[in-house]
Amino acid sequence: MKKIRTIIIFIVGILFSIIAFSFIRSLGSTYIESSSTSYEINGMKGGNNTQKFNNTIQKFLNKHNISAIKVFNVVEGGASTDIVTKMHVYGKKIALPAKTQATATEFETSDLRYPIYFVGDIKKATIENMFKREGIRYSPIHENWNTDIVVFLTTNNVIYILLLILLVLFIVLVLTNLYAMKEINIKALLGMSNFEDAAISFGKDQLVFTAAFGIGLILVALYMKMQSYLYAYKIMLYFSLFLYLVATLVMIVGAVIRGLIHSRYTIIGAIKGDKKSKFSFYLNLFIKVLIEVFICISLFSLLNTQKSEKALSDQLNVWMNHKTFYTVSENAVMTKGSETSYLNRQSMKLFHYLDQKGGMLVDYQGWDSPQDVGDLNNGNVMIVNAQYLKENKVVGQNGNRIILPKNSPVTYVLIPQQYYSQRADLIKSYRRSLALDDTEKQLGRKLETKAISIKNNQKLFTYSTYALSLGNYSGTVKNAVLVVISNNSLGGLNSKLDSNMNWDSYMSNSAFLSPTLSAVKTGIQKTNIKKYIGSILNTKSYAAKQLESIRTGMLLFLVVTLVAFAIALVENVAFNSVYFNNNSKKLAIQRIFGGSASLRFGKFIRMIFVLSLIEALIVFMFTGSISISLGLIIVSNIVEWILLAVQGMYLDRHTWDYLKGE
Repeated sequence: MKKIRTIIIFIVGILFSIIAFSFIRSLGSTYIESSSTSYEINGMKGGNNTQKFNNTIQKFLNKHNISAIKVFNVVEGGASTDIVTKMHVYGKKIALPAKTQATATEFETSDLRYPIYFVGDIKKATIENMFKREGIRYSPIHENWNTDIVVFLTTNNVIYILLLILLVLFIVLVLTNLYAMKEINIKALLGMSNFEDAAISFGKDQLVFTAAFGIGLILVALYMKMQSYLYAYKIMLYFSLFLYLVATLVMIVGAVIRGLIHSRYTIIGAIKGDKKSKFSFYLNLFIKVLIEVFICISLFSLLNTQKSEKALSDQLNVWMNHKTFYTVSENAVMTKGSETSYLNRQSMKLFHYLDQKGGMLVDYQGWDSPQDVGDLNNGNVMIVNAQYLKENKVVGQNGNRIILPKNSPVTYVLIPQQYYSQRADLIKSYRRSLALDDTEKQLGRKLETKAISIKNNQKLFTYSTYALSLGNYSGTVKNAVLVVISNNSLGGLNSKLDSNMNWDSYMSNSAFLSPTLSAVKTGIQKTNIKKYIGSILNTKSYAAKQLESIRTGMLLFLVVTLVAFAIALVENVAFNSVYFNNNSKKLAIQRIFGGSASLRFGKFIRMIFVLSLIEALIVFMFTGSISISLGLIIVSNIVEWILLAVQGMYLDRHTWDYLKGE
């Protein structure tokens, strides 16, 4: 058992180093730890002149013989839709991870509003004085490592693996301590105190774990060195310290239990081979509850993940019945004043270009308001262009499919029959949101709006990758109002019109869709907004990636749950064995006198039933699931009855041995 204990602890150390390695990989090769000289650049006074900014930073760094690293996003060229993170080194050259170095063109055309990390011997005040002198607006970067760790553990479901490893470690420590009761009591007889014995055991466990974990971390550090992960060592060590302390805490608990399981009253019995131990019984009882509650919570997560997979699978099948579209969205850079106006104007022109190339406008934000058709922006209302009706069938009240003219001067409002009587109020609300009345005053002419009645309860596809990212896996909405607009119906390509103030909002909502990637990239180039682009997504591929992510998570949950089931089975056998050992003579006598199984095990079975009720209550508090709680009561009791029957047969075959105390 000592060898098994050592091997398990060594394996735990290696597994923890693998988790640390996964954490570093999750941060990415472009991750840089923030420091007192890390800044988010927010712009420049007098306009964001990227060339002037780059020259200023380069000159400053050359003067002080230090470096700075800019981290920014780039839209890949060719047939790729990927947005990749690249890095550029100002000043003194330093190594960067492979494939992260930006090209000269990528660097020169990037926006200046990205993080910049100064590397070298320089005071914070010196940098900030330069920023103020040159009119550079900035804000210090204050990164929270604890948040990074929590995101890693929860987003990748690593928390379940970590808990399972710690649970196995705890069980091994406890069971091997109980197995060594005779040895522990002999040491006590020879004068070794409980504390001294527990401390020696803890020290040996720590030595094995530290050796294994240390070897693993050295290999992780070598990998980071070879891959030029030069600025992530501190957070790696911080996370490793967290893992080390968690494992140490479990070992401390194991050592405390080792010190408590024996006293001067257990010495003689243990030396004689008496296995009776109330402490062992209650300890295994606690472990049994812990494991079974863990299994139920894991099962609850697994079922939720399965529901998500089914919902997304159903949605993906719907996506496959539509054309492939590419959507574009803005990056997270904040714009102000004239720059905001510029981006809105260019977004309007981008849509006009995509509209000519068979593109669609589909903006729907009513996921949380499926019954509210009065709110154009956040209700059950979809803003589309005429192309949407060519790609998606919408049926009028007369049963005929509705097709509207391209770039019509009329804004059409397609209203389900049940809301059609409210058309006057709805049109008034929509015109106000689209600023059509104000635009009429600007133009000095009428902008017409026309209502059309459509059949109730039609399902309309949203093409919304934005909704997917929020976990809204339903690709369709039901009974929505469609507002069909065009550049012409909003008054034309004049960005100063009030009706044309929403175009960059549509783009940020990923509402622009194109059947070809080349049209998107050409449109971005023609409108000169490349530095504002946050992503270009193939809608089908994005949905497929989301599905793959969910399936990976479900597989992980399944493995964890199955392993936990196996551990629970072993623990139940161990728990029953402790019960038999504590009551072996009593059970043997009852067997000789013809006592039935219900008489011999009735008290134990009742205790298991009450215990299952307590476990079910705990599970319900965590999950709120009645079905899983009831399932726990039924399954745990049935499994216990089966194990009792099998182990009871073994007890019956050795009745006389138990009576003799063997």
